[in-house]
Amino acid sequence: MAPTTKTVLPAASSARPLAVAWHVRSASVPCHTHPLLADMDDQLLALRSWTSNPGPKFPLSLAHVRALLCVLDELLRLPLAQAALSRAAGTADSDGLLDGFLVLADAFGTFLAALVSLRQHAAELRAAVRRRDGTKLASAARAQRQAGRELEQLAAAVAREAAKCARPAVATATAGGGMGGGAHAEAEVARAFAEAVKDTAAAAAAVFLEVGAVADAAAALASPASSSPKKSRLPPLSRSKQRTVGDGEARREGAALEKLQELEQCVRERESESESESESEKVFRSLVQTRVSLLNIHTPTF
Repeated sequence: MAPTTKTVLPAASSARPLAVAWHVRSASVPCHTHPLLADMDDQLLALRSWTSNPGPKFPLSLAHVRALLCVLDELLRLPLAQAALSRAAGTADSDGLLDGFLVLADAFGTFLAALVSLRQHAAELRAAVRRRDGTKLASAARAQRQAGRELEQLAAAVAREAAKCARPAVATATAGGGMGGGAHAEAEVARAFAEAVKDTAAAAAAVFLEVGAVADAAAALASPASSSPKKSRLPPLSRSKQRTVGDGEARREGAALEKLQELEQCVRERESESESESESEKVFRSLVQTRVSLLNIHTPTF
């Protein structure tokens, strides 16, 4: 028993200093055990889970993105995270991250403008459907389909360009993952920012595609190929057939109005009517602020 007691006591006496040393390190150094990085991983997991299976409606999509950006902002306030980013200034991975956040901010700025246009197109299309104005209906539907296609193009562009920008930082994270000390810290910071860029872009693309798909579907229902402002040259239909055609037309108009209502709800879900700033605007502002913080770290003032 005596040898066993001797062996345990020194270990117990050294446990406290080691715990204190780990606590001090975890409070300042961005390593894999840091609470902020653990929180970051949780937010990334939640965002990826939603992106992989968004379902028919997902009003929480932008809330996931904002939560991730809030944690990223806290990470930027860590002194040694700032030091790691400062040391990487001018490298391909740091420049790539700056470009990545610029791509994301530009994409959300374009998305905000698209939401305004879609709201206007939907109102014009709804009025044309109710008035059965073939000329205005065709014009409004064409404009709305074009807006939907532009959102699809924006989704593809943001996913492609953001992934390209994050690639150098991903390489740095992979290379520095097995190292110790400062190299490991820099690798962890690079990993966090690179994954934030890629996953935010993937979520943004899913949001843009969903809104664009609803806009396109509403336009298609409101303007079927059979509708035309020109007068038909076919012989007049019997009363029973006129009634059948009228019922079909009413059902088509009802479906179109229902789809337009879904589009308007989809747009509202990207905005917050009860607050002065929409969810999309908050994401846009957070992205701009993150890029400004990175620029300030890379170009410190003395």
